[in-house]
Amino acid sequence: MMTFRRCTGLLLAAAVLLCCVSCAKNGSRCQNNPQPKRSEAGAVMESLWKTSPADADLTSRKALFVTIQGYADALSASTFKSFLTARDWLAESLVKSEDILCCYDAAFRRVLEGVKNDRPSRGEVHLYLLYNMGYIVKTSSGCFGVDIFHRRAAELGSYLDFICITHVHQDHKSEALVDAMLSAGKPVVQNYLDNPPGYPYTSTSAKDYVIGGFKIHSFITNHNNDAKKNVPVTVFRIDCGQDSGGFTFMHSGDSNYIASQYDVTTDIDVFIPRYAPNELAENSVIGIVFKPEYVLLSHILELSHTDPDASRWTLQQGLVRAALLDCEKTYMPFWGERLVWKDGALK
Repeated sequence: MMTFRRCTGLLLAAAVLLCCVSCAKNGSRCQNNPQPKRSEAGAVMESLWKTSPADADLTSRKALFVTIQGYADALSASTFKSFLTARDWLAESLVKSEDILCCYDAAFRRVLEGVKNDRPSRGEVHLYLLYNMGYIVKTSSGCFGVDIFHRRAAELGSYLDFICITHVHQDHKSEALVDAMLSAGKPVVQNYLDNPPGYPYTSTSAKDYVIGGFKIHSFITNHNNDAKKNVPVTVFRIDCGQDSGGFTFMHSGDSNYIASQYDVTTDIDVFIPRYAPNELAENSVIGIVFKPEYVLLSHILELSHTDPDASRWTLQQGLVRAALLDCEKTYMPFWGERLVWKDGALK
């Protein structure tokens, strides 16, 4: 049986489609969305980016999150999935008609601008959260991404030296970006690609790589403890080299935090965990197997998931969980935000 939310989302997409087709036939500009609505959502994101997840007082961010959460709640997972595969003209119309998609697109434009134009100094690292668990890390000598999932992700290919993908699930990768990287001869480090056969950056066991000035140590963990549902999840620990001041970054993807699977013997400056569905499982490794200097809780508000019961964790849930993790400097960044590592601190 079709749910009310899914039905509403499909009707919205159909309405936008009919409106745009009509406009195209008449040779007129599509006006299915009033411009002030888009400006309002964009202004909310601009206001958010003037704050920081590391602020001592999160009052302003929490108020903005209430608005953004309302935008997200108005968009069904089915509409979002349709948006991801829609033709460009329809996707652009949906961005104009759905506030949360305006936020989503604005975040991409901001990250792309930063990746293209920011110039980290030696000893400085820029970290950008694009969406979900998709992070881009840029130093003075290189740039890479982990779990990049976005409709426009392929546009980043020219600026990335390599990408890492923790596992095969669709909300942690972009096939278009993978194709762009492979076509350009750039490494795609993961555990599932089998074409071409023997691809050197595919591994289903622990492995070390050196790409430019970056040293990557990978190891395999569970996604689920149920063998029938489990897919392997690669955790990446990346030493960003001398140009970064020895910055170390670790991304867990959808790891299920089984302590015995964590092969970590060195310090971690920034750790990226997902919001664990088995509550507070993050603390099975944080503070026990390793003690990160900073934790950036991620996988919040994944729009392709239906609701919190299906792991579309709300912003409020994320803030509550972040406060319970066993690292004093645990923050919850949001789409489009940039954090800068310099002199041993993240700001």
